[in-house]
Amino acid sequence: MTRKLDSFDRRILAQLQTQGDLGPVELAEIIHLSPSQCSRRLQRLKSEGYVARIVALLDEAHLNIGVVAYVLTTLKSHAPEQTQLFQARIGALSEVVECHKMTGEADYILKVCTRNLETFNILLTDHLLVAPEIATVRSSIVLDRIKSTSQLPLEFL
Repeated sequence: MTRKLDSFDRRILAQLQTQGDLGPVELAEIIHLSPSQCSRRLQRLKSEGYVARIVALLDEAHLNIGVVAYVLTTLKSHAPEQTQLFQARIGALSEVVECHKMTGEADYILKVCTRNLETFNILLTDHLLVAPEIATVRSSIVLDRIKSTSQLPLEFL
């Protein structure tokens, strides 16, 4: 059973979502608790699973990523071996940064990051369109980001 979080815990989580590399001293200044209290709370939030992991968000332009696309895929069969084959294929592709199993028209949606249209085309033609377990592939290239965040809403706690 999940313990109810107080306002300090929520403020720590909110701050970590905007700047995950803050230590207890920096958090203490922002949250208005002592560094030792922030450290204990942070360790507890991690151990209770509220903080899954802390990562750095890299800049796509500095990594020469020029194309971000979403690719809808439908499998030919939902047999376990076909699903496992597809998931193994996707897991081996570094360009696929997200893969979600979906309800609706497509079975999966992939978020793909590549250098340019040429490398995106290679990914499609050499890895997805030729895959025997995939029935259909539909892609949409991102033209402009209106909102992109890794921050989850905290009002459901």
